Amino acid sequence: MKRNYIFLLILAVVFAFVYTQIFDSKIDLNGDNAHYLQLANNMSQGLGYTHNTPEGNIPSSHFPPGYSAFLSIFMWLGLGMHNMIFFKVLNGVLLFASFVGLFYLVNRILKNASLAFVSVLLAFFSPKLLEFSTMVMSEMFFLACSVVFFVSLYEYSRRKEKKFWTSPYFYLSIVAVVIAYYTRTVGSALIFALLVFFLFRKEWIQAVVAMAGTVLLILPWSLRNSYYGIESRYFGTIMTVNPWRPESGTISSVGEMIDKILINLDETIIKGFQETLFPFISVNYEATSGFFQIVAGLLILAVIFYGAWKMGVLKWAFIAYLTAQIGLFLLWHTGSGSRYVVPVAPILFVTFYVGLYNLIRLMWKKENKVAQNLSYTFLILVFFMYPPVELQAKRAKQPLPPAYQNFFSMAKSMQKQLPKNTICCCRKPEFFTFYAPNLYAVNYKYTLNANELIQDLIQKKVEYVILEQLGFGSTGRYLYPAIMAHQELFPVVWQLPNPDTYLLKFERQQAVEKLNNVVVE
Repeated sequence: MKRNYIFLLILAVVFAFVYTQIFDSKIDLNGDNAHYLQLANNMSQGLGYTHNTPEGNIPSSHFPPGYSAFLSIFMWLGLGMHNMIFFKVLNGVLLFASFVGLFYLVNRILKNASLAFVSVLLAFFSPKLLEFSTMVMSEMFFLACSVVFFVSLYEYSRRKEKKFWTSPYFYLSIVAVVIAYYTRTVGSALIFALLVFFLFRKEWIQAVVAMAGTVLLILPWSLRNSYYGIESRYFGTIMTVNPWRPESGTISSVGEMIDKILINLDETIIKGFQETLFPFISVNYEATSGFFQIVAGLLILAVIFYGAWKMGVLKWAFIAYLTAQIGLFLLWHTGSGSRYVVPVAPILFVTFYVGLYNLIRLMWKKENKVAQNLSYTFLILVFFMYPPVELQAKRAKQPLPPAYQNFFSMAKSMQKQLPKNTICCCRKPEFFTFYAPNLYAVNYKYTLNANELIQDLIQKKVEYVILEQLGFGSTGRYLYPAIMAHQELFPVVWQLPNPDTYLLKFERQQAVEKLNNVVVE
């Protein structure tokens, strides 16, 4: 027991050191973090799970409500949504708590504290995981719920209650699954793991009760969306060729779906898992994997599943969870790389090194002190994994790119100078409203037809347009050509240099007349 406390102390010290090195206090540039904060702010103010629009507060469904509800608790206690550092640190706490939970599981199941220590410690040096732990994003909360779920199942099986309904861990496993699902829809992988866990234990009644409880707790969200006529965006995304290019259409044949699955297999499983576990190995997402890279990726996958198989009473739960997650990765849109692997990363580390350790022991077949301390040899990888972490630490200390500085400056100035409820069109409207909460921001329509885009601006009652250089292809593909085709409708109000960022006035009345619209609302 004393040895376990020493391991936990070392884990805490190493994590604190690494986390403070890579901590990035700036707002993350993906945009979703600002969206989560705004949703949470509305919830804390009693406005429900809604987002702000010129027509009023509209029920939101782009993300499940779990993470925003979690953040809203702290906002309700008095923290404003601009307390970015607090919410970032909170995600760091969730990550470390998840590591402690995984250490506990591996140690208790395998009776091997050193293997538990090493497998968790190596996860500390996954740059992608560390990067997301300093974002105000749902990944760390989802991970924490996942770990609570597995710990609950372990405690349920270990305590062997004669009447399952008297076990608090039975109910906790269901609650953890439901909260995970409300946080990220891929929590459905945990629902599958819950079912498989009871089925392989031949606990039929528990399986039925667990599924019934899960469905009942998820039902309110489905009924709420049905009431507001909200359709799930996830099925639409699965069937979309490229969600950032609507003109690409939807998948219309089995062959197209198979092609998509194969691309995702290469990008997310072969390359994404490799990048996650071995960040010091260069991965080129632009090129299709060669034969040896595919073989290496499949071997890594086999070791992961072998490690899951060695997880004692939880082996079927881990196998089911990983299988379901991989299935969802294969169906999701392409171009994600290791992005969606992040909330699964610590579990990949644990199962991979548990699998590797047991494979080596299987081939070694000798019981001696060297064999028992085999797991410590894996720590040599820290010397290779730390340089990518150092690079990330340097990026965290760098200022925001000039294009974003210009964009945020425009939003702040417009907040001060323009009338309340002014409507602005721009890429990443969630960023704009984060810095200009009294104004409204809308995105432009993704269409190659310039007149159709202008018509959309008219319907949205847009008054200003920001033409930026944030680096998103949609601006140059859709917005810029429409502006150039109707330059007289977009006089320049303000220009910031390096890089050029323009605030344009949208002459809506002239646009209506030009497109032969009669009625202006």
